[in-house]
Amino acid sequence: MPSSRRQLSGFTLIEAVLVIVLTGVLMVIVAQFIVTPVQIYLNTNQRVQLVNQADLSLRRMARELAISLPNSVRVTSTASSSTLELIPSTGAARYASEGAGKLDFGTLDTSFDLVGLPLTLAASQQLVFYNLGPSVPDANAYADNSSAVTQASSNRRMATNGAGSASTITISSLAALPATLLAPPFRVYAVEQPITYRCDRTAGTLTRYSGYGFVAVQPDPPSGGSSALLARGVSACNFSYENAIVAARAALVSLSLSLTAKVEGPGSGTETVSLYRAVHVDNLP
Repeated sequence: MPSSRRQLSGFTLIEAVLVIVLTGVLMVIVAQFIVTPVQIYLNTNQRVQLVNQADLSLRRMARELAISLPNSVRVTSTASSSTLELIPSTGAARYASEGAGKLDFGTLDTSFDLVGLPLTLAASQQLVFYNLGPSVPDANAYADNSSAVTQASSNRRMATNGAGSASTITISSLAALPATLLAPPFRVYAVEQPITYRCDRTAGTLTRYSGYGFVAVQPDPPSGGSSALLARGVSACNFSYENAIVAARAALVSLSLSLTAKVEGPGSGTETVSLYRAVHVDNLP
């Protein structure tokens, strides 16, 4: 009878407590070897995404600056935002400045020939002649040209050829192109509507605006058109434009962008990635 009791007896309370304690210790050890590395991996991946987001945003800005119309970059900075605007060009060609088919300045002329390769045009393509920038009268592509009066001091016209390549260009012109625009290297640029990159430090966003048209005074932010959010979590940014730092016909655009995100787990807090890019801009009109 005593041996039967010994066979039927179970774990004692002390043994049960000991198993629970050992199981808890094992779980803590497993957590240290599995959970922590996983969290570190997730945090590293988040940092990589921050770098990629900032890098892609700056690369996109640099690509469009590289093809911008000479002297079309405008920058505005306030306490809460930094805004960069440019006019993208789609092509350039040399117009005839003498002989048959030449382009006349100071006299109304709606047709001219190109020298060399033809120019590829889109429907209602905007053309710009000898752009010197917003501070130069008669040579500012942003200026209004909606009437004969405003066109008399505008260097922008609309081509009426239609889409396709053309060696002879026809333009819609209500007034003569200013005579001061006739200057080497005698180039005409095909351009699209302006583009704006606006960094809002208050909202922590970087946004690209397009399709809002040509505005004489730089809009901040632009109204109308469309917008696309490029980056969130912007903690710092700065755009600057130095048009005399390289040479008389060159400029340097400096772009800096900092993105911040929350980091969980070990070393929790915030992680900030800061990138800088300098872009050379050709300002030979």
